[in-house]
Amino acid sequence: MPTPDRYPSMGADLDPVSYDAWYQTSRGRWIGEVEFALLMQLLRPAPGETLLDAGCGSGYFSRRFAGAGLVVTGLDPDGHMLDYSRTQGNGIEYLRGDVLALPFDNRTFDHCIAVTSLCFVADPVLALREMLRVARHGVVLGLLNRHSLLYRQKHGRGSYRGARWDSVDDVRRWFTELSRNLRPEIRSAVFFSQGGPLARLAETCLPTRWLWGGFLAIGLYHPIRQEADHHETL
Repeated sequence: MPTPDRYPSMGADLDPVSYDAWYQTSRGRWIGEVEFALLMQLLRPAPGETLLDAGCGSGYFSRRFAGAGLVVTGLDPDGHMLDYSRTQGNGIEYLRGDVLALPFDNRTFDHCIAVTSLCFVADPVLALREMLRVARHGVVLGLLNRHSLLYRQKHGRGSYRGARWDSVDDVRRWFTELSRNLRPEIRSAVFFSQGGPLARLAETCLPTRWLWGGFLAIGLYHPIRQEADHHETL
């Protein structure tokens, strides 16, 4: 979840050490855990599967997914961020590249994720097309939710300048442009981003299908994955 000390507008310098240090604060640790848990629910990976983290930044989520047993490749356009990421270990390969023209063959990875990085991409449909192209099973996104308390508090201010805030309707339009056979799963989290005791209690009570949290999480799967998931629930 972007915060004033985590995400600047694109083009501004960002210290990756300070960026990662935010996750060690009480609030940052809580938000990181909530977001990661929701992303894992949608990803549903098997141990040893491969994952591309498109727009990996300092590698926080790359390391979280690697720690969960996935073989992770991180990709980002910011060389400064990648230099830092490579010092953090976890056996992750980090590459410089553009999500609008991913330097990989079709179906290179089992999964692809983009955690808030699409908020700074001008053509999210093209980015999604590229991500679906390189993923065998599907794509999971984390986005900033325009219909949230966080939007009212932070939209257009400080480090949120330059970020696009998307609505569920926006996301569904993207998917319609891509293919009518794609049926996304949409969830949300971080309903009250202050991270205090009441916010944490509310987070455990509010259902993720209630799409008013500041963090939108979307799972978009190829038809073969959708069919397999359906049979597993029967």
